[in-house]
Amino acid sequence: MPARVIPLHDTRTHAALPAAVGLPALASPAHGAPLADALGRPLRDLRISVTDRCNFRCGYCMPKQVFDKHHEFLPHAELLSFEEITRLARAFAGLGVEKLRITGGEPTLRRGLESLIAMLAELRTPDGRALDLTLTTNGSTLVKKAAALRAAGLKRLTVSLDGLDDAVFQRMNDVAFPVASVLDGIAAAQAAGLGPVKVNMVVQRGVNDDQILPMARHFKGSGVVLRFIEYMDVGATNG
Repeated sequence: MPARVIPLHDTRTHAALPAAVGLPALASPAHGAPLADALGRPLRDLRISVTDRCNFRCGYCMPKQVFDKHHEFLPHAELLSFEEITRLARAFAGLGVEKLRITGGEPTLRRGLESLIAMLAELRTPDGRALDLTLTTNGSTLVKKAAALRAAGLKRLTVSLDGLDDAVFQRMNDVAFPVASVLDGIAAAQAAGLGPVKVNMVVQRGVNDDQILPMARHFKGSGVVLRFIEYMDVGATNG
């Protein structure tokens, strides 16, 4: 099956990116004209994966049958360095991107992540605004890391949590990680000023759909934004 390509084009003309970007010169843009897709929609958001490793084995994402102890993850030398990530983020900021989301794998497993956050927090849009810097996490390390991430310049985060019942949640993460530790991480993030915290729940019929109402009741009035994500079966790879 041939690869499907969604073409992107730069709507701007006659200028060059700042030399500090360290990338080949591009045709320079008209002021204020953003990078857009083929339908003319401006590209404002950029997701950056900082690791392919995760300490969970959720069946809809990294099932244990595929990502077992023999699975070969990328060696550290093949990951983008913090300097390379920052250079790319600076280039995209110059092209109209306003929001950076740090993802993985589980991004908090990347050693020294706080240093990267601090580097990205220094970036600005062409009109001088700080970028909206966010992170998606399973919440497993937030008790230890939330305060440091906030101090480094992280503004907000999204936590994946698929239920409040321990048996259900541990069956989904497949590593027996307890709900209480994720809830403690969410509380630590709120206390650190990372807000509003968003919680994503992937809903699977017959697996955790009985957790929808308990999740809604638990987070009602908490300041947490709860979102239900439809499970999408993409074939045998994700079970």
